[in-house]
Amino acid sequence: MTISIRSVFYAAIAAVLLSIGLGQSAHADSHEIKFRQSVMKAVGGTMGGLAAVLKGQASSSHADPLAHTMYEISKVVPHIFPKGSDFGETGALLTIWEKPADFTMAVAAFQAAALNLSKVAHDFDMSTFGPAFGALGKSCKGCHENFRKKKEK
Repeated sequence: MTISIRSVFYAAIAAVLLSIGLGQSAHADSHEIKFRQSVMKAVGGTMGGLAAVLKGQASSSHADPLAHTMYEISKVVPHIFPKGSDFGETGALLTIWEKPADFTMAVAAFQAAALNLSKVAHDFDMSTFGPAFGALGKSCKGCHENFRKKKEK
């Protein structure tokens, strides 16, 4: 059996094209991970602002826009874990993709808690804001315990 130069050439071209395609796919997926991390940092930052209001370290006038921001961000969360973005440097556990119904329920709980906080923050009253903030924190904890890798200390 002889291998022609032409066969080797075409095989090499095919290998190069395939590697370019795979590289672009991985590159696109890395953008998804960076986007997801940015969104989750926004959740954390907004949560920090809300906590400052709760502790009296920031004006209660900030409660409404921060709570509204959290609710708006919560609408994005279901879309930042697409299939194929379960690799690389990410804190997301494979459980997200292995148990999508469970993850969907956890995100829905987060969205419901964010909506409730947004409603009570409009007419700020600590007696309703505090428990609503606590419920939001509980929904965050539910996702972190089941769908996020433990942070190394």
